[in-house]
Amino acid sequence: MKYLNNMAKANTPIVITKEDCHRCHELKDWLKENDVKYVERDVNDEEFVHELLHDKNFLSTFCDADGCIVNTPAVLHKGKYWFKELWGINGLRIKEAKKLFGVK
Repeated sequence: MKYLNNMAKANTPIVITKEDCHRCHELKDWLKENDVKYVERDVNDEEFVHELLHDKNFLSTFCDADGCIVNTPAVLHKGKYWFKELWGINGLRIKEAKKLFGVK
């Protein structure tokens, strides 16, 4: 929890990714092109998953009685998890991404 709390205080977006995720690459490329600083964390990192499973906000967003399902990329920013808001049928919703990350 310490890591998540420190990043939230620093207002640095955490991009939750996994291997072989084309949307993850699309988002990271867009963030780099727009000079948005972020921290990447892999959803398969056991230590990070342990932190997520102790985050009430994460649990209420991704988990139910049957378990947890995390769509990647997910973004933890401004105290909230973002995923479906950033993606449409044609890929990254640029307008929403600009709003979330403060890109002009």
